[in-house]
Amino acid sequence: MSGVIVENIRKSYVSREGFRKKRVVEALKGVSLAVRRGEIHALLGPNGAGKTTLIKILATLLLPDDGKAYVNGYDVVKEAEKVRSVIGVVLDVSKGFYTSLSGYENLVFYALLKGYSYGEARKRVREVLELVGLYEMNAHNRPYYTYSLGMRARLSIAKALLTNPPVLLLDEPTLGLDVESAKTVRKLVMDLAKEGRTILVTGHNMYEIEQIASSITIINKGLVIASGAPADLKTRLGLMLRVSMRIGDVNSNVAEYVKNLIPVEKISMEFNADSTRIVFYTKASREEVIQGIMQIHKSFDVKIIDLVIEEPTLEDAYIAVVGGEHGS
Repeated sequence: MSGVIVENIRKSYVSREGFRKKRVVEALKGVSLAVRRGEIHALLGPNGAGKTTLIKILATLLLPDDGKAYVNGYDVVKEAEKVRSVIGVVLDVSKGFYTSLSGYENLVFYALLKGYSYGEARKRVREVLELVGLYEMNAHNRPYYTYSLGMRARLSIAKALLTNPPVLLLDEPTLGLDVESAKTVRKLVMDLAKEGRTILVTGHNMYEIEQIASSITIINKGLVIASGAPADLKTRLGLMLRVSMRIGDVNSNVAEYVKNLIPVEKISMEFNADSTRIVFYTKASREEVIQGIMQIHKSFDVKIIDLVIEEPTLEDAYIAVVGGEHGS
C-alpha cells in the first residue's frame, strides 16, 4: 500500500509584471507519483521544477487547482485535518523556532500546541531529542541562537517527530550543512525509514539521494520526466560503465582485443614506458566486462596490473534526463 499518492496534481500561480500585466506560472502541470509505505522516495529537479509546491500541497499548506493527493489514505483537500495528524514536515531547517528559547523549550511549546499535557510534552520532547542526538550532545538546554545549522536541522526533524507521524515530508533537510552534519542527518532519515515511516524528501545532492532513496521521481517545468528505482532508471537510460585498466606492457593490440570481446561505445589508450592504460565505456553489465577482461588475460597473455569499473551515478541519470539544469 502507498503512503503517498499523487494523481495528476496541477497548480498555477499568478505573478505581476509591472503595474498592470499579469503572468500565469504553471508550477505543476499534472504530476503523478506513488510512495510505498516504509520507503524513502526522493523528489528531484532543477530550481523552479515544482518540488516545494508539491510538498506544500501534501502538507495541506497549499490547495491544488486540480487532481487528487492522498497521504496515508487521507485526501489532502477533503481530510486536511486528518492529513496533518499523520505527517511531520520540515520546510526550512533554519526557521520556525524562537531564538531566545532553548531547543527543549521550543519543542515543549510546540508539543503543548499539539495537545500534549505539560507532563506528556516534557516526556515526548526528551524522547525526540534523544532520537536526533541533541540530548546526548547536551545541546537541548542551550539557546536556539547558539545552534549550528546541523543542530538546527536535527531540531527541525525532532519537531516533525513530536506526534510520532507515520509520514515525513522533508524539503532539502541537509541544505547548507557541513559534511559531518549532513552525514548525521542522512543516517537519521534512514533510521526513521527502517522504523516503517514513509519519507518523501527533496534534494539536489545526487550522491546523498542515491545513498538514502529506494525510488525517485524527477520533475522539470512542472512535469514528471523520469521515475523509478535509481538502478532501474540508469538501466533504462542506457547509461554506461566506465572501465579503466592498466596492462604490464606496451601493446597496441589490446584495444582490438577489448572490442572483440566487449561491446564498446568509446575507447582510448595511453602508452607509458612499460605499461598501457586503456579506458573504455560500455553498456555491458559488470559481469560481462569482467568475463571479457579475464578472457583477454587468458587468451592473449595480457598481464593486468589494475582494473577499475565505475558504475554510472544517479547524477549521470539526472543529467541525462534534465540536461544542464541543476539546482534544488
